Amino acid sequence: MNKITKYILSRLLNQPCPIQIPRSGALGKQVNCYSISIYNGDVPIMLVNSIEENGLNGNHFEGRGFCTEAVIPFSLYSGLSLRVDHYHGLVTHTYNGVLDYILHEWTGLYKLQSIYILAKHSIPQYFFNKRNLQLPKRMKILESIVSRQSEEPHKSFSSLDLMSYIYSIRWYLHPQKTELRKKMDLYLSSFVASGELKNNGSSFEFIITGKAIATLEQYQIETARAKSAKSVNSWMLRLTAILAFFAAFQSGLIKSPVWIDLGKILEWLSSFM
Repeated sequence: MNKITKYILSRLLNQPCPIQIPRSGALGKQVNCYSISIYNGDVPIMLVNSIEENGLNGNHFEGRGFCTEAVIPFSLYSGLSLRVDHYHGLVTHTYNGVLDYILHEWTGLYKLQSIYILAKHSIPQYFFNKRNLQLPKRMKILESIVSRQSEEPHKSFSSLDLMSYIYSIRWYLHPQKTELRKKMDLYLSSFVASGELKNNGSSFEFIITGKAIATLEQYQIETARAKSAKSVNSWMLRLTAILAFFAAFQSGLIKSPVWIDLGKILEWLSSFM
């Protein structure tokens, strides 16, 4: 490890991150810290805490996290890669190596990237928050549940999961979020009562049952029948109006030009009745 890298890392380690880094709200906006880690390819090796005379001191990665204190001598650093995470407000910038860090941080490019990322999120969220959200009707909610759980029917879900599936995660910041969540909980409770869902150990986790498919299919059949009947009635009304129109011509109530033989046209239409 050369002197420039050691110097840069020493400066970054003067702005260490807390154990738990706030990533939302007012506390998240105030964050400005750096985390330095060593990787062997894609495998994390160590979270660096300090630079000692003979190597990098930090916590060694062991399955569930960075736990055991360890030291990587500079002589063994060759072949390993360095990653720098800059937690800048609500945005996280990740750099692969010192050169990548210099390119973005010393030029101020990371600030422009933060503005772009925040705008990309906040502008759509602003317009989403202006919408008046309405929950779908009961059977539409059941249709969403079946669609969401079709790949993993035995996996439990909560009202939070279903709300995110219907509205995307933007609903978490919507002014109506509490009201919508309560209504969704009521709908899910009603599905438990009618047998389409069952609780999975608690009143907040649900599993879909076979009855949900049967109920949805019956609803879709009835809806298709209703649409078909409506379409037939619509065409019957149109045909009745046409026949009444031609009957008026035939009875002499309405006069037609001599070159139009409405009698033959009426016979042709009557053949379809």
